[in-house]
Amino acid sequence: MYKTKEEVHNRALEIVGKQMNELVEIDTESKTKNYVGDAFESWFGKSKDSASQPDLPEAGVELKATPFKKNKDGKYSAKERLVLNIINYMNVVNEDFENSHFLYKNGTIELAFYEYLKDIPRDKWTIREVALYEMSKNPVDFAIIKQDWEKINQYIKDGRAHELNEGITQYLSACIKGASSKSVREQPFSGIPAKQRAYSLKSGYMTSLLRKYIFGEESNESIIKNKFEIENSNLEKIILEKFKPYYGMKINDLKEKFEIKNSKQVNYLIAGAILNLKGKVSGSKSFEKVDEFEKANIVLKTIQFNSKGINKESISFPNFKFSELVKESWNDEDGIPSATLHNFFLETRFMFFVVRENNQGENVFEGIKFFSVPEEDIEGPIKEVWMETVDTLKQGVQLTGKQQKNGKWQIKNNFVKHSDNRVIHIRPHAKERDYTVNGKYADKLPTKAMWTNKPDESYSDEWMTKQCFWLNSGYIRKYLENISE
Repeated sequence: MYKTKEEVHNRALEIVGKQMNELVEIDTESKTKNYVGDAFESWFGKSKDSASQPDLPEAGVELKATPFKKNKDGKYSAKERLVLNIINYMNVVNEDFENSHFLYKNGTIELAFYEYLKDIPRDKWTIREVALYEMSKNPVDFAIIKQDWEKINQYIKDGRAHELNEGITQYLSACIKGASSKSVREQPFSGIPAKQRAYSLKSGYMTSLLRKYIFGEESNESIIKNKFEIENSNLEKIILEKFKPYYGMKINDLKEKFEIKNSKQVNYLIAGAILNLKGKVSGSKSFEKVDEFEKANIVLKTIQFNSKGINKESISFPNFKFSELVKESWNDEDGIPSATLHNFFLETRFMFFVVRENNQGENVFEGIKFFSVPEEDIEGPIKEVWMETVDTLKQGVQLTGKQQKNGKWQIKNNFVKHSDNRVIHIRPHAKERDYTVNGKYADKLPTKAMWTNKPDESYSDEWMTKQCFWLNSGYIRKYLENISE
């Protein structure tokens, strides 16, 4: 038996570099998602169970194995959220955070980080590093996690457990956990059944732990400098207070104030200056390096309205690979969100930097607004479009060529379009179009395309222009009609 945290960690260190098949004999053919986690627990002589206490109760340590992945840019990030214990709606309302079952079970976690390698059998995967994560050791994070726990608890006390979603909190979220729509639980102050949910640390938060413990990277820039700033406020209020003094100012005046030269990224440069960020700001992705933005999965986007109140631009997301998309499942076998797009919308909190053109043709900074896509939209129209896109790729994309008056060819496909008004749509990110084999802007299709009026044989049946999902401009507009709400 392990009686101290140090004993647990020393035992965990012995696992680093070992392949799964070296640890214990577990049926690798089962291909269960929790294979690595089961192997890690077995290393400590722990059999799988659903006990309410920590895995190693005498030491007060929970055991968790968590995957990370290598991104297209060569950097690493957490592959997914870290799912913790199921939320017992009936009991949790009688607890306070300091004496909660959540903190008792998850306050100290021995984390085993392993790289997710889709082309290598799971029994060949190795534990890259282990870390003893003690939640209270980072006072600012601990304060924010406490606020998140209390917000989840308040929803339940208000009879709104059925309204919980991952977007309402910052670092700790209430994620769906149930293999079907029938996975619901009774809640104490409402007769409406609520989806079964579990506490989880967001994937962005896990990425920050990964970079700290595995790659030894220095901390990102922080907006909150100490726990006293957060005690009587919260992350979003602190950010909003920094921007409010500049509401209603002309963009040109803000450029002059912060000595910003003309740039396509001017609004992001202004946002970075207001937040007093010292690092180089070059666009939306620059804010991923801000500590709180990374941990809370906050994505900054600028929205430009013209004088008539129209925003022409939809919000684009990274290109998806056709072959990978068709292999995804919306939820995994445990009912936990699995598809990349599903997880993105559930976990992401948008921060819109809103600019509006006045009657004199001058751009004015209208304000900041935080927004999470409602879960009913994610599980409704967004899921429907995602599933239709997967089906289209599996069945074969329909491509239709039409020659224009100038001699150039226009190629149409049967993916969901912006004009379909389905919350999201699919189209290329870049202006370039490419239907050539191994083309720079093309991706290979899992099933041959079905052509109508194909221009010539240089247009491939198996390759087409890379595509990405877009959040419709009209959908965004309705949530930004009143910036003060």
